[in-house]
Amino acid sequence: MVTAFAPLPRLQGVVELLDHPGNSDAEVRGSLRDLERLNRSFGGVRTILLHLSRMVGDRSPTPLTILDIATGGADIPRAVCRWARRRSLAVTIEAIDRSEQVLAAGREWSAGYPEIRLRRAEAPPLPYSDQSFDYVISSLFFHHPTEAQGIRLLQEMRRIGRRGVIVNDLLRSRLARLLTEITTRLLSTNRLTRHDGPMSVLRGFRPEELLRMATAAGLSGVRLSLHPWFRIALVKETIPGTGEREP
Repeated sequence: MVTAFAPLPRLQGVVELLDHPGNSDAEVRGSLRDLERLNRSFGGVRTILLHLSRMVGDRSPTPLTILDIATGGADIPRAVCRWARRRSLAVTIEAIDRSEQVLAAGREWSAGYPEIRLRRAEAPPLPYSDQSFDYVISSLFFHHPTEAQGIRLLQEMRRIGRRGVIVNDLLRSRLARLLTEITTRLLSTNRLTRHDGPMSVLRGFRPEELLRMATAAGLSGVRLSLHPWFRIALVKETIPGTGEREP
């Protein structure tokens, strides 16, 4: 018997409307602002900062260096900057996205954050040398690649991150899809948001799938954790000079 909690097959071979060319600036910026509100209210920001805080602790180098993949409107980098400022922690963040239209909005909204540098780049692969950053993070992007591309992305994130990797994404389930559809329709009139929200859930990975991908990517000591509002996090931490850190 199918229930609201039964796993769904992963939706593949589709492109979200935000990734289509030809969207107006008003639609794109409206959708990015919706994503910012959803991240702030439904656990996206909280999940990233929780795991970053646990890994950074009181032993962070100065400045802390972070790469944010597929940054969108750069709401996560801005949240990380505010977190770092409250702790008097110096931080520099490289935030990349494939879309110049999206980056233009991110640059405008991040004008008061000199810690953030926005750059156009595709992923994977990532255009950086080994161990270029302390931490590499990805928020609401990991459901976009195929499984093979996701494995490659994990390899690239691990190659570039000296101290750790954080993947924060959506957990695929029937209930998550239903509630996401209801939430996006209640909170937004933007057609991109209303279409892409439920589709993003359907493209998400289950814990066993993420663990299989991490294993295929050669990552050991990976932690998977579930968070409110159907968020899932994959975290890989490395302590420089002491080898891999097991969960």
